[in-house]
Amino acid sequence: MRVAIISAVALLLGGCGSGTDAPVTSTSSALSAEPSGLVGEPSFVTPLEDAVSVNVAAGFGTVVAWITHDAVSVATVDVSTGALADVEKINGDLAPFAHPIERPAVRVGGEGDVDVAFTALAGSGATVYFSEDLSLPEPISGPPRPETNLVHMTTTPDGSPLLAWLEDSTLSVARSDGGSLTEFEGVDDLTCDCCNPVPVVTDDSLVVAYRDRDTVDGEIVRNVAAIRSLDGGDSYESPVEVADDDWFLNGCPFTGPDLIEIEGAFVVAWMDARQSVHPNQADSTIWVDRSLDGGATFGTDQAVAANGRHRWPVMTVDSSGVIHLIWETQGPEGGLSYSWSEDQGETFSEPELLVDRAMSDGRAPTSPSVVYHEGHVVVSWANGVQGYVAAWPTG
Repeated sequence: MRVAIISAVALLLGGCGSGTDAPVTSTSSALSAEPSGLVGEPSFVTPLEDAVSVNVAAGFGTVVAWITHDAVSVATVDVSTGALADVEKINGDLAPFAHPIERPAVRVGGEGDVDVAFTALAGSGATVYFSEDLSLPEPISGPPRPETNLVHMTTTPDGSPLLAWLEDSTLSVARSDGGSLTEFEGVDDLTCDCCNPVPVVTDDSLVVAYRDRDTVDGEIVRNVAAIRSLDGGDSYESPVEVADDDWFLNGCPFTGPDLIEIEGAFVVAWMDARQSVHPNQADSTIWVDRSLDGGATFGTDQAVAANGRHRWPVMTVDSSGVIHLIWETQGPEGGLSYSWSEDQGETFSEPELLVDRAMSDGRAPTSPSVVYHEGHVVVSWANGVQGYVAAWPTG
């Protein structure tokens, strides 16, 4: 199974760490110097014992889901105090894929129902399981297959769940069909098999952002792309490139894009190290790009953070329309970095450190997730020993 492969390659690459042939110059004209109201002391920091990976979601309430070596657990979170309630283990006898990049997918419905999806291991393969309103999980990806991982979930306009994941280096999507989830395999038949795909649904379209895999002049390229469906997922257009330039990498970066929709614009954030053709880069960059035509085309990449080791960007939008962007910055002085945009992602503020090692019990915070609810930006992360959920008021 690829658990061992992931661990070995992650140690080799340092989670896409790196060296560079030429420095990346940040597009400072796209950055604002305004200070952020979030940087400072959080309202709370709640530890999650033995959590390997963590995810947060909001809707009727705020929910945190986490994976330990033998359990998938879910709880509600009080965003003012950090108190957890209604903790439930939902995986039964299934063995979850416990790895920092394998966050459980979770969503909160309009009536407070909570759905969870996760990858479970079996022999040399894995299966994606779905728990409807915390019921006994059911398989949605068929029999166990190698390289089945990285499930993500969103909500359709009619309130149904929609999921995307990777399976044998292809992109799969599952959506509600007559009340049950149906998998559509091979939406893209060759992807980077360790970089998460993220679906977003609007009234007009379904767009999935992910890291594609291609070959240019005999070298492997791992660029961020997006694919669109205009009929709810029955059929798909050809993928479109989001990244402006090729990233040559014969290895796995273990960090995919994030995607949000705000006022008709699709905003994508991701990491790459396009400045080098070598797999041992020392610098990587957080990029952002937008589509203003429903995901048909994307504009010009802007570098939000460069000249460092950056990866795993995640975004949320608050009730004022401000985008909050958080990502992992590696190194002794690193942690979870933060930037924000109040113009639908056209510009972003200068990066600041939001979560340092001291807030993570002296260990590096990794694999963040973020959501907005009731005047708070709620962030989760893991540190190799346990997980955390914390919140900052937006003012």
